[in-house]
Amino acid sequence: MSFYDNRYYHFNKSTLCIIGQWPFQSRLKKTIMFSILVSFLSTLIGLQLWGLIMAIPDFGIVMDVVPSMLINNFIVIKLINCLCTKYKMKQLLEYVEEAWKIMHTRPECKILELYAEESRSLIVRYMVAFYSIWIFYCATPIAISKIYTILPTNKTYTPRFLYRVEHVLDTDKYYNLLMLHGFISVFYIVTVVIAVDCFFVLCTQHVCALFKCIKYNVERIQGSDFVLLKPNIADDEAYHALIDCIKLYKHALKFADLLSSAFATCFFITLGNVVISLSFDAAKLTSINSMDEVIRIFAANMGQLLHIYSLSSTSQRLLDHSTEMQEVIYNCNWYKISLRSRHLLQFTLMRTTKPCQIEAGKMFVMSMENFSSILKVSVSYFTMITSLQ
Repeated sequence: MSFYDNRYYHFNKSTLCIIGQWPFQSRLKKTIMFSILVSFLSTLIGLQLWGLIMAIPDFGIVMDVVPSMLINNFIVIKLINCLCTKYKMKQLLEYVEEAWKIMHTRPECKILELYAEESRSLIVRYMVAFYSIWIFYCATPIAISKIYTILPTNKTYTPRFLYRVEHVLDTDKYYNLLMLHGFISVFYIVTVVIAVDCFFVLCTQHVCALFKCIKYNVERIQGSDFVLLKPNIADDEAYHALIDCIKLYKHALKFADLLSSAFATCFFITLGNVVISLSFDAAKLTSINSMDEVIRIFAANMGQLLHIYSLSSTSQRLLDHSTEMQEVIYNCNWYKISLRSRHLLQFTLMRTTKPCQIEAGKMFVMSMENFSSILKVSVSYFTMITSLQ
């Protein structure tokens, strides 16, 4: 049985297998799963692009099609990023497994278990939220159509399709087929978001756990009341403990840098797409009266906000954990240890002044502070688009 079949990482493995991006998946299974995903996603994008090209003179239809096209665009970017960084993803997972093997008999194992359990809890909630949004988004027209057939009303209801193609296809004739195709396609879109983002959560939680282990070990360093400034190196327990902490710290920094480089380009393009998509959807809400359309747009916007909020809060957690290292070193019993041990602490303290952070395109730091900036920019674009309507 694979290490990642345990309860902590089983959902990560399952979702990445569905989209054919699990690094340890066999080539045949990976090819089959990825081919199914690409076939549904490419036909969905093809239909939407066809509808967009044929509706260029109609600004209203363009407003309807552009947000969903932008969402599909950042899904494609996520997939391309997975293909381009598959070796980095595999290396990150190997680092995680290696850390568990090294620490499984040490006290730090409890810290890894705590953070892995927290990671699992975050992933389960993220999956429930996004698959709920998928159901709301896709099933709303069908549900409202059934309600109208049951309720005693003279009003007629024409169920709207998931995206605008009625000007190029007979949606009444192919409605059931198109709905089934759309239902499965949106499932894959949501699964791509869940799989990639949950992998990011797994890795971020792991590096946060490593920082917590370093903090735990530094706090346990004990000196003596009678301080020997230059003891025999073989008898200097604090020195050897600090050496182990520094090795683990270097490993955590390497892991964090690898994680940031794997997602930098993907996050940058994703942020741009989400800002414009949110602005278009918000502007569209001001001009529609159909309840099912309002629910679908609201569900799509909530999904995008949840997506960016999750990435920002997870990145903020890494930033906070790496920043805490300065406080830990300041508060340890540095005055009770040898001179050589103090020199090690000084060099380590100099490195902690540069916190670990996830950057989008090496231009934008993913954090809760910048999450609010994204919302402000979206509001600005929303104002501009509504003025053009």
